Amino acid sequence: MYSKILAPVSAKNLEARSRAVLRHALALQPEALFLLHVTEPIPGLVGGQAHMQIMREQEEKGLGVLRSVVGVAESAPFVLRVEAGTVAETIVRVAHEEQVDLIIMFTDGRDTLEDALLGSVTERVLRNSDVALLAIRR
Repeated sequence: MYSKILAPVSAKNLEARSRAVLRHALALQPEALFLLHVTEPIPGLVGGQAHMQIMREQEEKGLGVLRSVVGVAESAPFVLRVEAGTVAETIVRVAHEEQVDLIIMFTDGRDTLEDALLGSVTERVLRNSDVALLAIRR
């Protein structure tokens, strides 16, 4: 039913969250499982060689996070992506670019003042995407 699944991965409580998300995603037996790590956008004031260096460092760090998740279930057909941007908007953008059928996200409610004012990342993805969303509660 779901051939392409997107699972955003954050470094926050990585091991417990990744196991829960992957257990649900792999139970659906997708053809492709896209693991996405979103990094902070680099300020426009940083340019040239420094900008490229920061981008490389962020991508390597993000790939490290994703590789640690892949170690949980190595047999699945993973596609690893590291993207810079605002988290919710980047998740929605990548879901559309990859034409996924389902987004699976871990949610633990509102943590910050920003979450209280704007809604959690999961809520913002739900409001701004037409892709099915499975939210896994802690």
